[in-house]
Amino acid sequence: MTNLSAVASVLNAIAILLFFGGLLMAAIMCMIGRTEYLKYGLVGAGLGGLSFVIVNTFFTAGTGVDPGIELGAP
Repeated sequence: MTNLSAVASVLNAIAILLFFGGLLMAAIMCMIGRTEYLKYGLVGAGLGGLSFVIVNTFFTAGTGVDPGIELGAP
């Protein structure tokens, strides 16, 4: 499981970057007046922020067993 935890940590770091990128996109679109694109930034930030919970839930639902993925330093 340590290899899976290391991969999960790297993917979580990428998801955090996408989360902040989505928030930044939403803020920029709001400031320049393109509010119709604001929702794309907010949805992207929401998916990036909840990605670890979503993946963990999919693993648990598929096998019925908690995968035991721990976030730590890779």
